[in-house]
Amino acid sequence: MRWSIIQEADQSSSTNEERYHEVIEEVALADRLGFHAYGTSEQHFFPPRFTVSAPEVLYAAIAMRTENIKLRPMIVVPMTWHHPILIAERLASLDIVSRGRVELATGRGNNLNTMKVFGIDPSETREIYAEAMDAVEAILDNPDEVEHHGKYWDFQKTTVVPQMMGQRFPNLSMAASSVESHGVAADRGYGVISFENYFGFDFLQECIDTYRKTITQTAAAPHKVNDYVGLCVGTAFCASTTERARELSGAEAIKYLKTTLEVYKPMANQPGYTYMDRINTLIDKQDDLDWLCEETSVVMVGTPDDFIRRGKKLEAMGVEEIILRIDGLPHGDIMESIELIGREVIPAFDND
Repeated sequence: MRWSIIQEADQSSSTNEERYHEVIEEVALADRLGFHAYGTSEQHFFPPRFTVSAPEVLYAAIAMRTENIKLRPMIVVPMTWHHPILIAERLASLDIVSRGRVELATGRGNNLNTMKVFGIDPSETREIYAEAMDAVEAILDNPDEVEHHGKYWDFQKTTVVPQMMGQRFPNLSMAASSVESHGVAADRGYGVISFENYFGFDFLQECIDTYRKTITQTAAAPHKVNDYVGLCVGTAFCASTTERARELSGAEAIKYLKTTLEVYKPMANQPGYTYMDRINTLIDKQDDLDWLCEETSVVMVGTPDDFIRRGKKLEAMGVEEIILRIDGLPHGDIMESIELIGREVIPAFDND
């Protein structure tokens, strides 16, 4: 079991300028303590909770302050506002700067406001995503001589520079929050980063089982296959006592669910996103901290022993990496939480 961290520079407890520098300090500490990977999602027009709209800039700064932690963009959204060549160029640049520590996680996005601003029809996102990733894979596989002719992008044979160190093909993952999306990730030969939308452990197990069954049938070339299951925990906080952990982060856990409801409810009416309609069943749970902590994998709040118990349960379900969103709290509390996880939780697992 590997433990990783995701942050989105939530500025609820500080200014935007301060928060970016705090994030760099927090990731530097996570690097020293043996966390496996760091990432942030690409978010636009969503302050104060999600403020990293140009993640490649932040990653470069973090690369200069860390030595071992993997840098995994979580999540690049390859819609038409991103050219596949630019995605590949930025990824390779970061790989060079970090001396070969880069992976890539993508997703088609689920924020209707962002899609409206950038002129994206939600009914087309699966098609756009598929074409974008076909092009990105082709570039990463043969950057010296690549071309693409599709509906959304068209470019003649060209050489893309810079290139991944040793021209290696990086580990690719896909963010997935539906059973269907888990199957899509597996079909493409990608690893999957699950977010179970507060639908519970049974739903998460269904997603994992679908991924595991489908990945055995992928037609992806062997050197591209990244057979891996990660889980994103939307609210995570570790403290010396369960009471202190809930006191400090309980409000953040509830606020994160309410934010999820605000984003997902309008998306549930869009073609290709109707599975999100299940989110309406959670409205009566949005103030129930006990339910959030005990009945869903999206919240992990408690002591190191609580984290270890939850980690063992998820490991038995087939999760290989837990990606903790430790954000939205004062910098000192976040540093304390990272320290406890690094000192007491990570060593309790086989991290090979």
